[in-house]
Amino acid sequence: MYHHFDKNSFRDKCEQFQIPLNKQIRNFSTGMRAKLKLLIALSHEAKLLILDEPTAGLDVVARDELLDMMRDYMETPNRGILISSHIAGDLESLCDDIYMLEKGEVILHEDTDVLLNEYGVLKVTDEQYADMDKNYIVRQKKENWGWQLLTDQKQYYQENARGLAIGKGGIADSDTNESRGCFKHLSGGGTGVYAGKQEVFAASVFTELFSASFSDRHCIASF
Repeated sequence: MYHHFDKNSFRDKCEQFQIPLNKQIRNFSTGMRAKLKLLIALSHEAKLLILDEPTAGLDVVARDELLDMMRDYMETPNRGILISSHIAGDLESLCDDIYMLEKGEVILHEDTDVLLNEYGVLKVTDEQYADMDKNYIVRQKKENWGWQLLTDQKQYYQENARGLAIGKGGIADSDTNESRGCFKHLSGGGTGVYAGKQEVFAASVFTELFSASFSDRHCIASF
């Protein structure tokens, strides 16, 4: 099936990650199946991996092993990964670029480092909202107690709007580690758009994704 499948490398990796070659796949654990699928993908000189929820349902140890395998894969120049996941830890630690999709359309594209360092969530009362500078507010959401605001200029509000409650940006929900974080404020509805598998990429999205050199952008995430 694969013209460049490296059998010796595959066997070595199976031994390294404790995948038994004398056991039927139907008897594998969830973690073993996930590792096997990724090992197969890594063993035929693929330049691009397209992975859908690769670590879903895994325990912490198995998840870390898969992430290490992906990081090792990306050490070789001109390789990339397109990953769809709602597990925030995977995206923040692995990916260079984050795309958020809703109904097949990109509603946000940002470098991961920018999201983590420059975005923030402001929680303000109605009185604070009325008086504050809103020039750097990306999205907003009305709550019973006031407003939650998403900004891409967190430092500006830290320096010029003292007294506001400013939470970190990023992808993770602090309680669940799911890919909610500041992105739940991008939705017009109350629950956000983080959950579930995304439907389909528009053609323009693919054009944007793959116009970038893999040497510059190793891993791109969508959720």
